[in-house]
Amino acid sequence: MLRFRKITLVTTMLALVLHAFAQGPNNSGTYYQTATGKKGAALKTALYSIISNHRTISYDGLLTYYEKTDKRADGKLWDMYSCTTNYTFRDNAGGYKKEGDCWNREHSVPQSWFGKASPMKSDIVHVVPTDGYVNNRRGNLPFGETQKPTYSSNGGFCKVGPCSTEGYSGTVFEPNDEYKGDFARIYFYMATCYENKISSWSNTAVFAGNKYPAYKSWFIKMLLRWAKQDPVSKKEIDRNNAVYGCQQNRNPFVDYPGLEEYIWGGKQNVAFSYDNYDNSTDPGTDPDPNPDPDPNPDPDPDPNPDPDPNPDPDPNPDPDPNPNGVVFTLVKSETEINAGSYYILVFPGNDKVKSCALSDLTDGKNFYTSADVIIGSDETITTTVDEKGKPHQLLLGGTKGAYTIYDVMGKVYLSQTSNDNKLYTATTASDNKTKWSISVEAGYSHITNNNWTSREIQFNANSPRFACYTGSQKDLMLYRRTVTDGIDTPTTWQPTRVTVYSITGIAVRRNVERSVALTGLPKGIYILNGKKVVVN
Repeated sequence: MLRFRKITLVTTMLALVLHAFAQGPNNSGTYYQTATGKKGAALKTALYSIISNHRTISYDGLLTYYEKTDKRADGKLWDMYSCTTNYTFRDNAGGYKKEGDCWNREHSVPQSWFGKASPMKSDIVHVVPTDGYVNNRRGNLPFGETQKPTYSSNGGFCKVGPCSTEGYSGTVFEPNDEYKGDFARIYFYMATCYENKISSWSNTAVFAGNKYPAYKSWFIKMLLRWAKQDPVSKKEIDRNNAVYGCQQNRNPFVDYPGLEEYIWGGKQNVAFSYDNYDNSTDPGTDPDPNPDPDPNPDPDPDPNPDPDPNPDPDPNPDPDPNPNGVVFTLVKSETEINAGSYYILVFPGNDKVKSCALSDLTDGKNFYTSADVIIGSDETITTTVDEKGKPHQLLLGGTKGAYTIYDVMGKVYLSQTSNDNKLYTATTASDNKTKWSISVEAGYSHITNNNWTSREIQFNANSPRFACYTGSQKDLMLYRRTVTDGIDTPTTWQPTRVTVYSITGIAVRRNVERSVALTGLPKGIYILNGKKVVVN
């Protein structure tokens, strides 16, 4: 009997010790411990009690703290509204005449909705740095989805237009797929942290006028879908940890991926546990709970599958595997013309003129100069880009038959303002003068302006320049940027959704379109579809 009591005592003490040392995720310790056992609306209230008592940062103080919370790996500011900006943390002063002018502080939940009241006005969880021009185009529009945008940021990254999400038909702002989950989790945080205030917030299209569920049904359904399609990323985890150091509270929806399902989704009857959390997808909320079985299953599956689907990365990658520049491959088919991809425009040369690419815009003369390039025997060009005297990358946006062509270095759109032998530019792509049709024949790409349909971008070999002509000059070729240096050369750009991993195996983007998966990422080596690729 004595032996039994000793065993019982030891077991009890061990349980108490283990409980005392139980830890939440991301070094959160016992921060969320008091929410354990709660469900649904009660869980939301328990989390409110934990995260609402935070330090209030001054509005001006945000400018300093962004260097801790929103710094990319290359030291530049992390902008979630544009894929073409490379701001320093001092680029927040100036006008907002075009995308890329300067950044400012964006209230994910517009401050007019809560009367510019504190502490929401300067809550760094939802006040994020973004491009000032795109921010202004959003104004105080709600987030949503649009299939008929009236405005698109560079490369179609963000959009404004009539809502196509069931349940609402007003004008909305659609962030990029890459950050929809980020913003969904910010909105879940705001509904939780300000549970005692949100019932009085003003936008009736979004808010339900109560503390729970807080948002309208259409909005909740969309946010749940966004959170599932764009899961928590390392960026969010790092930002959440940095926010805790600044503001002294955390976003539980980042620390516990899928937590929103416990409050608004299909797991409202499941009790939360801070140190034994189950983030598995609930079958009742899965968009396809009964997918079609594989008609050709593997007859001999691997009995010991690798638990990590990522390839074994090189622990010591070459820091500059392609020192000679960026690699571009000849476009031979219209299937290789994709919004979100980068190109250079090339005259292939002849016995009198060297091969060259579209380069610098001339001051006041409305045409582009040329930069020499060398075309390899494998129909590739390796070159430095986006420097004075070098080829300019052109970022394609819009849709087939109405593409926009954005000069990345010049930060302008190609345009044809009048019916003459020139090539103009515009700061926005709002009319047919900035829309282009592209066809490919025998390796040559014909880029025709939608406003002046008889005019095509060509090269004048006698007076070396790129401009719009009526067919009297030299035809051009498009070369598309590959995201490789010889490690892997993807030759077909498939419009599938993929996850991008860092070289260390950490997911940096999840469930994004293949065509824009690497757009805007800092330079480095990444894992895509099980292969190493390089972003230069």
